[in-house]
Amino acid sequence: MEFSTTLLREKFVIHDGGDKDTAGHPLTAVSNRLIIPLLGISGQPVETFIVRAQTMHACIRMGAKIVQTYLRAGPLMIRTEKFSFADAWDQIVDEHDRKFNPDRWVAVYYNGKMVYGGGTHHSFLDMIEKCESRNPGNYDLAIKLAEDAFAQLGKQVTIVQDTNIGMVTTISDDHAKCGLILRNPNRRTTFNFIAERKGDANISISQCLIVAAAYLEGIQLAFHIGMTNERLRQGKIIRYGEDDRKADSARRRLGMLNTEIRSFENTLNVRYRPEKPEFAQMVIEAEHFTFDLLKPRYDRPATSSAPLAPEEPPADSDSDPEEPAATRE
Repeated sequence: MEFSTTLLREKFVIHDGGDKDTAGHPLTAVSNRLIIPLLGISGQPVETFIVRAQTMHACIRMGAKIVQTYLRAGPLMIRTEKFSFADAWDQIVDEHDRKFNPDRWVAVYYNGKMVYGGGTHHSFLDMIEKCESRNPGNYDLAIKLAEDAFAQLGKQVTIVQDTNIGMVTTISDDHAKCGLILRNPNRRTTFNFIAERKGDANISISQCLIVAAAYLEGIQLAFHIGMTNERLRQGKIIRYGEDDRKADSARRRLGMLNTEIRSFENTLNVRYRPEKPEFAQMVIEAEHFTFDLLKPRYDRPATSSAPLAPEEPPADSDSDPEEPAATRE
């Protein structure tokens, strides 16, 4: 099966009164969104799912589970024994997230209706998916339809959407290319991995997606580890406290992610452009950045560049999506 998709990082700001310049404090809904088109032999979509989640890596891994079960057992929604999205969600949530991310959530949509929800997400996202299903493929129109839906309820609103791409991938039986977008306030860059068959084994769509998720999660964990290391050195946090325990758990998780990536590289011919991201180096960069960040303002360099990292919109918060992950706690 040919497979192509794009992960979007989205922020919706809903201004009351229909005028974003004069309205009061707006509501904000943030999410990662991934389209999962499941194609038949003819190349036409058999089923299309939308996955939304708090984090990019959870969004991608849930998408990988859907692709995997489709390739093994066919369409999900017409089965006699329904596919358990709840079991899939339980399988992809690792020990680190269970302990240190109580706000984690995921939502899966089919034909505009939520077929599974784990955790708590902003209800506005359900409205957007319902509106989008009326005109599939015309996502921009969904914003206008959502505003009209509010108006029919007697409430005038203006909805402003801010969207960034987090991942782009195209995968076939013998070739896969995945681009991951990393950013900080000063610049953004993309690194790609390209995988080709080694021997007789076909490329696995789900494995490619899982490796993309591993990189996005690993980069985020490397940030936290580096920040925690430097804050410990400067006495900003205590040894064996909550932050230190979280960083220790993140190190173990990072080891597991490295194992996933090495297995992928051993199975296939994998190339990176411009070069393979190294988590250990990212930890060091985060330490240096945190050192500069914690300097007294009069002693701080005129410009301090944050290490590149993927952004994770926090669940239903007002945080700016361009805020560097390295400065958020």
